[in-house]
Amino acid sequence: MSVEESSPRLKWISKAIVRGYFKLFHQYEALGQEHLPPTPPVLVITNHVSNLDVPAFTLADKYVGSRLVAKESLMRTPVVKQILASWGAIPAARDGRDSSTLRVVLGSLKEGRLVAIAAEGTRNRQGWLGETNPVLARLAIQASAQGIPLIPLAAVGTYECLPRGAWLPRPGKVNVLIGPAFDLSYLKEWPKDEGVEEARRVIRERLIVMMETKLPVAPSLPAPAAAQTV
Repeated sequence: MSVEESSPRLKWISKAIVRGYFKLFHQYEALGQEHLPPTPPVLVITNHVSNLDVPAFTLADKYVGSRLVAKESLMRTPVVKQILASWGAIPAARDGRDSSTLRVVLGSLKEGRLVAIAAEGTRNRQGWLGETNPVLARLAIQASAQGIPLIPLAAVGTYECLPRGAWLPRPGKVNVLIGPAFDLSYLKEWPKDEGVEEARRVIRERLIVMMETKLPVAPSLPAPAAAQTV
């Protein structure tokens, strides 16, 4: 039996405390929840700029049995380890290339769960969004080809409230933005390397547009070319 299954009280109590803290100090809102499908499996791809991200993302989750990928070092910290485990955390190496983590992620999706994973595979030091991890891009293509919805999810305000190196968070507004589902299954037909690069671009674009607009939206489609007249 997993820690998550054996500690429902810890999960409920810890999330209630986190929810109260975010409402009081960060005026927390989760926007775009209508974009989540009625039931999982779902692969959620996030930005990651602050240690406040994981609890903020967890509060936006409406499903039972969801899992999130968290850095392995957090899973060695007393108390934090137990709380994250009760939230369904999957420990991962910093470089995001741990094959055992990928197996757990794929297994959890096959079980019909939501799994959330950072696009870069690690926390961004500058509070922005770097390049998408190619391993995550391949995973997203594979999941999409199996009919699993891909959902972009961005935290806005967490870096300002708790940047890298800070010990204590500052009050400030935090929003979690849940964007429309998108599909990468067509990339299975592309040459492998080209498909991965396109997936990396699409994933980053989906997150960047929400971080810039602070809205749970998809990138605008390019305007059709004007018809030429003879």
